[in-house]
Amino acid sequence: MPDFPRTLVRPLRGKLSGYAVAIALAAVATLVRQVSDHLLPPGFPFLTFFPAVIVTAFVAGRGPGALCGVLSLLSSWYFFIPPANTFAISWPVTTALLFFAAVVIVDILLIDGLQQRQEKLVESQRQLAAMADQQTLLFQELQHRVANNLASVSSMLRIQRRQIERAPETALAVLESADQRIELMGRVHRQLYDPAARELALPEQIENVVAQAQDVAAASHVTVVVDAVDARLAIDRMMTLMLLITEVLNNSIKHAFPEGSAGEVRLNLDRIASGRLRLTIADNGRGLPAEQGEMPRHRGLGNAITKGFATQLGGTITVDGSNGVTTIVEFPED
Repeated sequence: MPDFPRTLVRPLRGKLSGYAVAIALAAVATLVRQVSDHLLPPGFPFLTFFPAVIVTAFVAGRGPGALCGVLSLLSSWYFFIPPANTFAISWPVTTALLFFAAVVIVDILLIDGLQQRQEKLVESQRQLAAMADQQTLLFQELQHRVANNLASVSSMLRIQRRQIERAPETALAVLESADQRIELMGRVHRQLYDPAARELALPEQIENVVAQAQDVAAASHVTVVVDAVDARLAIDRMMTLMLLITEVLNNSIKHAFPEGSAGEVRLNLDRIASGRLRLTIADNGRGLPAEQGEMPRHRGLGNAITKGFATQLGGTITVDGSNGVTTIVEFPED
């Protein structure tokens, strides 16, 4: 964090110390005026009091400055305005006291205003520095996430290339699937790294991502019900979670509800223990064949991607295909 200017900013912040300085400087000004009385021509009763008020307002603020001004006025009136050692009043005395009071008020207000503007300037500089640090951190996170996403896309394309090599007739479908995944990944990436969306709660973020997944898959026939706790996740972990959700949801839309048949997917994110979360995505579709109920080795690209995202979250994944398909991922919150 850079050093910020402290010019005109009060060095004394405590009320007690500020008022003590006001009293002390008023007393010193009185003493100096008495000592130098024989050196000054008549008509300068306030000479040493103006600096005392200005210094007090500068170092201690408006309140102590006003106190020093009042004490200075009383002291100069009693000791140095004829007749001395009295509080005699007359038009000339009244005029002199009003002049002193006016100058003191202007000085105090001017100094206080400058100090307040300086404090606002310092606070603005702090906020700008904090924003610059945040932007730098965000840019670093963005670079890291882009690199990870490109690596994911590369892995996905390698897997799909092997699928095409084994069954060339599926090339068009495989490429279409890859195109949808990449488009959805880009949408999720833009959503999570949009500064306006950074303050959204996690349930709202999930609902937005679900809407994106349905839009990309043209799945208006599938109803998705979201019930999620507002967990606090770092942006990179949130990105991984959202991509996992979209992949599981995409698999359900494609395979659980054939030929555009209506269906429902329920998405729950619960806090199961201190620092651990459970994501459950369950559809009421046709489920898996009986031999595939225990997460088979070769379930295709969707299974590999989902498992990879769960591993990135530091969690475990289980799939039950006996009644629709239910995917459960448990992972640490931090």
